[in-house]
Amino acid sequence: MTQIENLPKPRRKGGKRDGLFQRNGWWWLDYYDAEGKRHRQKAAPDYETAKKLYREKMTGIAKGEFLGVKEEGISLKRFVEEKYWPTIKGSLSYFEERRSRSILDQHILPRFGDFKLAKVRTEDIDRWQSGRMEKASPGTVRKEIMRLKHLLNCAVKWRYIKESPAKGLQTVKMPPGRVRYLTSEERATLLETARPDLRPYIDVALQTGARRGELCGLRWSDVDMRTRTVAFPKTKNGERRNVPMTDTLYQLLQSLPRPLDPKALVLPSLSADAVTIGFGRLAKALNLSNLKFHDLRHDVASTLTMAGVPQRSVMEILGHKDPRMTLRYQHLTPAHLRNAMTALESKEHEAPAQPQAAGQAG
Repeated sequence: MTQIENLPKPRRKGGKRDGLFQRNGWWWLDYYDAEGKRHRQKAAPDYETAKKLYREKMTGIAKGEFLGVKEEGISLKRFVEEKYWPTIKGSLSYFEERRSRSILDQHILPRFGDFKLAKVRTEDIDRWQSGRMEKASPGTVRKEIMRLKHLLNCAVKWRYIKESPAKGLQTVKMPPGRVRYLTSEERATLLETARPDLRPYIDVALQTGARRGELCGLRWSDVDMRTRTVAFPKTKNGERRNVPMTDTLYQLLQSLPRPLDPKALVLPSLSADAVTIGFGRLAKALNLSNLKFHDLRHDVASTLTMAGVPQRSVMEILGHKDPRMTLRYQHLTPAHLRNAMTALESKEHEAPAQPQAAGQAG
C-alpha cells in the first residue's frame, strides 16, 4: 500500500455529520420528527452552533414522544394559523367562518396568541372570561368561549396538549330568551312596506325559519320545485337541512326569475349586513319596537308550536341539535295561553255524573 493511500481522505464538501449537512457555507439540520416526517432546516454557519441546535431539537422531539404530545413548545398563535384554522375553516358556512375568524383575530389571539399552547391555564381563561363579561353581552362571550374550547379540544385530539385547560370551565349563563313574535298585522305591514329587494328575504324567512346567512347563500340548485323542498347545504351546525315548501313559498319561488345557471342566487344579491340594516330601518320606520330580522325565525318556531307541531319536527325545520335551543324559541302568545286555560273552565261546568240507583241495570 502506497503512502498516498494511507493518508486520511478529505471530508467531502457538503458531507453529513451527526444529523447535519453543509450547503453553501451553512450547516443544516436533517432529522425526523415524532411522526416520522423528515425535516431539513437551515441552522448556523459554524458546526458547533449547528450541533447545539440539533441536540436541542432532538431533545424536544424525544420529550414530546415521552409526554405523548407533538411540538410541546408550539405557541397558540402558530397552532391556530398552521394547524387549527386550515383544518376547520372548510367545514364552516361562509358567515360562520367570518364570525369565527373575527373572534380569533380580535379576542383570542391578542390575549393568548403568545402563550405556549401547553402553558395556557384554566385561571388565565377564567380571568379573560370575567373581563369580557364586563364589556360584552353573555351571548357574545359564550360564542368566544365556545370557539376557544373547540380550539383547545382539537389540540387535545391532535396530541398537541394532554388535556384542555378549558375543561370544567363554568359555562356563561344566558339571560332568558327575548320574547318577540309577530302579530298577523305586523307580518302583513312588513311585507307591504318593505322595499322590493328586501321583501323576498322577509317572505322566505317567515316560510322557512332560515337564518339571514342561509338566505343570502340560497342558490337555485338548492331548490327542488318537483319535490317542493328547499335545501340549506351549509348551516350554522355544518349539516345540510331540507325544509318542505309551504304553498306560499312555492308560489313566491315560481314568481321569481330563474336564470339558467343553477348556481345563481335565488334572492336579490344582498349581503347579510345589508339585510340586517335594511330590516332595522324598516322596523324603525313602522315603529315596531324591539324587532330584529332574526326574530322572524323566532316567529316561525312560535307559530309552529301554537299550531300543535311536535317539538321534534320544529327542531328539524329550524336545524337544532339540542332540544333546549328549540325551547328558547317557543314563546306562546297570551291569547294562545288564554284559550288553553278555557279547558279548565269547561271542565268545571261539566254536569257531574249521576250515581246509579241500586239495583238499576248497567
